Amino acid sequence: MIPIWKDIAVFLDASAEGDRIGRHAAALAQRHKAHLVGIFGMAHSALHPEESYARGTKALQSVFARTRLADEAKAVAAGREFAAISAEYGISSEFRIVWHNEGNDAALRSLQCDLIVAAHPKPEELAQNWSAERLLLTTGTPVLLIPEQWSGATIGDTVVIAWNRSREARRAVNDAIPFITTAQRVVVVTVDSDPDPERYGIDPGIHLVEHLARHDAHAIIAEVSSEGTSISGAILAEAIHQSADLLVIGAYSHSRTTEILFGGVTRSLLADTHLPMLISR
Repeated sequence: MIPIWKDIAVFLDASAEGDRIGRHAAALAQRHKAHLVGIFGMAHSALHPEESYARGTKALQSVFARTRLADEAKAVAAGREFAAISAEYGISSEFRIVWHNEGNDAALRSLQCDLIVAAHPKPEELAQNWSAERLLLTTGTPVLLIPEQWSGATIGDTVVIAWNRSREARRAVNDAIPFITTAQRVVVVTVDSDPDPERYGIDPGIHLVEHLARHDAHAIIAEVSSEGTSISGAILAEAIHQSADLLVIGAYSHSRTTEILFGGVTRSLLADTHLPMLISR
């Protein structure tokens, strides 16, 4: 079934980076007429130094009451800010809070959405173990990672697809169809396809281009050589050459451990890329 985004979730916090990611997610929800779910990471209010010496029931109750009120005030302020962004972009939305020390897989499994938007690296106040790998592994939902260094205004005008005919790459293309069909340019990139015709086929990428054309997406093919460098480096160099604002890649690993989802190429891309990446598995 070809995806249509109706529910987009964004993971953010109260930082300036969180605001930026929230606005990118809101712009996507507006563009695709989707509902936006804000997952807001928040750390409990810290104790004042003198409060750590509180003793006795009355004193402890006073400390707990103050921190509870402080937490409630933070939550209300965050909810109002998210509501303001949603109103600015004219989208429907809902707001959920996850405390920094309470994030677990149960919260992720309760999330039903078509796309996850998250910052890379993750905001500090999100749950410690909620890395991009964990989000993707637990939810099975494609994840759009927006690097901290990304300063572009839009995401998905020029889409580069890292293509090797693998199952993971096919799934990533399918999950990225809403991006691909609304992009101004789509480029299918293969790396070192000439020495490996059995894997890439006689005409690398041609069948994918024909498939995308039936979705009214007119893609071109770029066959590049790593020339002794890494595959991830070759992909990023071509993405920069194409002035891409989105890289689509399937998460793939040779590891037998299911907890290790990202292979070497994916991890290198995460470490080096300065442009948004849609990762699927």
